Amino acid sequence: MRAQFWWRVLAVSLSALLAVGVVAPLEAMAAPAATQSARVLYWLDGDTVVTTAGTVRLIGVDTPEKNECGAGLMQSRARKFAPTGSQVRLVDPSSVQDTDRYDRLLRYVVRGKRDLGTRLIKLGAQARYDSRTGYDWHPKQAKYIRLDARHSLKGCEKPTFFAGTGSQSPVGWNCPRSAPIKGNQGSNGWIYHLPGQAYYANTNPEECFASESAARAAGYRRAKV
Repeated sequence: MRAQFWWRVLAVSLSALLAVGVVAPLEAMAAPAATQSARVLYWLDGDTVVTTAGTVRLIGVDTPEKNECGAGLMQSRARKFAPTGSQVRLVDPSSVQDTDRYDRLLRYVVRGKRDLGTRLIKLGAQARYDSRTGYDWHPKQAKYIRLDARHSLKGCEKPTFFAGTGSQSPVGWNCPRSAPIKGNQGSNGWIYHLPGQAYYANTNPEECFASESAARAAGYRRAKV
């Protein structure tokens, strides 16, 4: 009985480590990544590029959308990393599905020994769309998460206040310390997430609140997990 108990503990611990990207799936460790060369045609934004091999969405990285703070910076740095006409290597890890729901190729973009995803996260891009939230585990996941925790998006640090709501604007994808509660207006309704809740780190907030009462007054309900 004692042996069965410890085997269960080990299995649960391994599952938890897999979820946060500390340990790789065994099948992914065994299979090498495929690589192909392509020429850059143009960048749609910081994390999406059109190449001669097709439209590529970077794996595990999320940059601001158009008109959001930092979008221009991320796109310009991506263009600088791989200008129009330049040759890049598109790396396809075996653990990641070939395309996303928009039929974009899911790849790392590499020039020489440099990985674009690493570069963008060091500039403040977010590590997202990985095994923590139901997407595929990828080989650079643990590295991306570590970098994301250490770097913020330059030029987007100062929050602004929304008059009459008691809320503040996000700082990049994060909330300022003075208002750490994240309010998210998603398909499941207006929900607020507290620091320490399961999906807090992966929530992209529209508003930030200093108290739960302020979040509820603005029309949000508390996340169940």
